[in-house]
Amino acid sequence: MAATKVRAFSPEFAQAFKEEINKSQVYKQAGKGWKWTVGLVVEAEPDKNVPDSHGVFLDLFDGEARDIKMVSPDEAKKCDFVITAPYSRWKQVMRKELDPTKGMMQGKLKLKGDLPTIVRYTRASQEMTECTTRIPVDFPDED
Repeated sequence: MAATKVRAFSPEFAQAFKEEINKSQVYKQAGKGWKWTVGLVVEAEPDKNVPDSHGVFLDLFDGEARDIKMVSPDEAKKCDFVITAPYSRWKQVMRKELDPTKGMMQGKLKLKGDLPTIVRYTRASQEMTECTTRIPVDFPDED
C-alpha cells in the first residue's frame, strides 16, 4: 500500500521530516557538532497555488533533529541561519534538481548566516535533502 502523501510545508510534513532525519545514520554522523537553529522561509507564489509564505523551524543539534515545526515566516527569520527562497525553488531542492549548498552559492537560495559554517556541513544538508525525498509529498501546484 502506498504511503499517504503529506502536504508540502504542512505540520504533517514537518513531523515526517523530523522522523526521517532522526532515522538517518548518515545525518547522525554528518550533523555532529551542529548546534544552531535553522529557519526556512518558503515565499508565496500565488500562481503555483501557494498564496501565503510559510516558515519552517528546525532545531538541529549534534546530528539530531530535536524539533521541526511550521512557524510564521517572521518566526523562522529569528533563527541562527535563515534560508529563504520561493516555493518553486524549495520544490527543486526536494526533487534533487537543485543542490542546496550550490543554490546558496548561486544566490538561488538566500542565506542569512555564516556560509563557511554551512559549507562545512554540506554532507548534512545533502542528507537532509535526501530525507525530504523519502517523504511522499503532495505539492500544491500539482493538484
